[in-house]
Amino acid sequence: MSNTLVVYAHPNKDGHCGSILRNVEKILVSKNVDYKVIDLYEIGYDPILKPTEHYTSGHKEVSEQNINFQNDIKNAEKIIFIYPTWWQNMPAILKGFVDRVFVAGFAYMYKDKVPVGLLTGKKAVIFTTTGASRLITKLFMKDTSTKVLAKYMLGFCGIKTSVFYLPEAQRYTPEKEPSIRALVEKGMADLI
Repeated sequence: MSNTLVVYAHPNKDGHCGSILRNVEKILVSKNVDYKVIDLYEIGYDPILKPTEHYTSGHKEVSEQNINFQNDIKNAEKIIFIYPTWWQNMPAILKGFVDRVFVAGFAYMYKDKVPVGLLTGKKAVIFTTTGASRLITKLFMKDTSTKVLAKYMLGFCGIKTSVFYLPEAQRYTPEKEPSIRALVEKGMADLI
């Protein structure tokens, strides 16, 4: 059983998100926390919702792979999402993961027409990178990218979520490591 689940959604591990992942893993190892990483790009995750999975059409098929991911989520007390913000949103591969894994009956249900989260008691942390300054993402973009995942998806499912931004992450250089390390330490302190 994994105590902590890490969902990584970036096509490489050489930049800012990769550094965040390495720093997260260092902290988990140092605290002797059992964890599992799901690297969506590395496994070639298919984000496309299939007609047989479209529950509002009466179809509720869940693939074996996604059932395994649901079990990982069910067994995790804490979930960490690491992804870049592109076009004020999460990468399509992560959105597809949510669409196909956090389904009705597993992550939420409707009781008397009212949505009820089924994943209560879990905590999540989102680490995201953005090319813009923090001022721009907060004041002008209204934190759209993380609000969708933290509030409207995870919150809907009953997961309490904190968000941590790495702004101005246009081009990775080793000089950014201290700020990345500080961000991860702050976010992990919020989680662990």
